Amino acid sequence: MKRLKPWLLASLLAGSALAAAQPPAPAASAPERLQADVREAIVRVPARVEDPFGKPVLGELLVTTFRPAGPGPFPLAIISHGRSSDQRAAYKRPRFESAARYFVRKGFAVAVPLRLGYGELAEAGDPESSVSCDAPRYGSALQAAAQQILAVREFMGRQADIDAGRTVLVGVSVGGIATIGATSAHAPGQVAAINFAGGHGGSPERHPGAPCQSDQLRRLYRFYAEANARTTPPTPTLWVYAENDQFFGPSYARRWARAYAEGGGNVDLRLLPAFGADGHRLFTDGNDIWQPLVDEFLKPLGFSQPGAIPVPAPGQPLAGDASAPVGSGAKQLAGFQKFLAARMPRAFAIDGEGRWGYAQGDDALSRALALCQRNVGNDGTPVSCHLYAVDETVVRTTP
Repeated sequence: MKRLKPWLLASLLAGSALAAAQPPAPAASAPERLQADVREAIVRVPARVEDPFGKPVLGELLVTTFRPAGPGPFPLAIISHGRSSDQRAAYKRPRFESAARYFVRKGFAVAVPLRLGYGELAEAGDPESSVSCDAPRYGSALQAAAQQILAVREFMGRQADIDAGRTVLVGVSVGGIATIGATSAHAPGQVAAINFAGGHGGSPERHPGAPCQSDQLRRLYRFYAEANARTTPPTPTLWVYAENDQFFGPSYARRWARAYAEGGGNVDLRLLPAFGADGHRLFTDGNDIWQPLVDEFLKPLGFSQPGAIPVPAPGQPLAGDASAPVGSGAKQLAGFQKFLAARMPRAFAIDGEGRWGYAQGDDALSRALALCQRNVGNDGTPVSCHLYAVDETVVRTTP
């Protein structure tokens, strides 16, 4: 394994010094409508890292941000995406809308960066490549990813409405282990890290559940823990994996968590039952499962406001079209009929003035509310919606 540079904060941020050296470029035009109710915006954050061969890779990270209503200052959550080496050039602007809305409900501002080597930034190079399965260069790949996470943290921390003294880093897959790598810097103000299915070098097609050279990853996890533990207390971390993860099977999750604990790290491993066809998708497709776990983890750390939406108490059983909201116009009635035809879990939301939204499947309550609230009032202010029906019952009849 290539020897890593010391993971002190100064060295991690050195590769991303451009973030402090110049202001962000004007935001790119969004391919889809930005969501006003969560104050969605796009910023550019300059960053510079090295690829596994020491070649500089630089560019402006495309960062999607979300904020609660009000002036702040808000605690900060940074959500880091995973990796598909075969499709990295096809990556679109990551949003993780369900997760972002969850953290906004908890009072966080959220930043979701597209890192160097992906999507519109693919031509700059591929600093997160592990190069080969036989002799992967995980250390340099994850150092590059961690530097970019910290560059975004530094940039966001300079905004007047952000309280960087209350930062939570979140990541999935390669973004998950990179989040733990960034946590090793023990940056001031980081209060927690959440690792969803973190790892590198997995391939469900070629070696399902068994990443390339997993011992190198085990040693890295221990190295990150030792670095983080040099400054006490160690940062609390939550690790969420599923039994049927097709990239990183449960035995690896246990082994890596044990190595992190042995290195002095603070780790809470949650190995969940099988989820769908591939538990690696739990973060994106299993919001109803992980959101209560994260609420539980963050509560004693000073974030007691729940982000998971509780299912309202059931009211009257649905009775077909007769259960439609009073005064429904043709469009709202048509939407309610689509809701009635949808499979459970399902939810229907209204604002009391004819606007509505419905959703089915994972995170149905939040998505129904979001679809309703994407409308804006005549004065340009966001619409306030509430749940009207969930699954088989009416849960609220008045605004």
